[in-house]
Amino acid sequence: MATKRGKRAPSPKAAAIVRLVEALTTGVGSHDGVVLGRGIAGLLRDAYRGKQGKVPGWARELIAYYARKKKAR
Repeated sequence: MATKRGKRAPSPKAAAIVRLVEALTTGVGSHDGVVLGRGIAGLLRDAYRGKQGKVPGWARELIAYYARKKKAR
């Protein structure tokens, strides 16, 4: 499903995980949230690749979301 600007709306699963990561890291800095989000996204990617050989679209959205965030130091 596309929005007015032609971009796809984020999947509910990816959006829920982003909200959860933000809630868990409130007060500890955005860097920690990015690190945690990337870790979760990576674990999901590896688990789906290992089990199904294919990463679902919502998980790819999550990976892309955290890839766009500032590089973790």
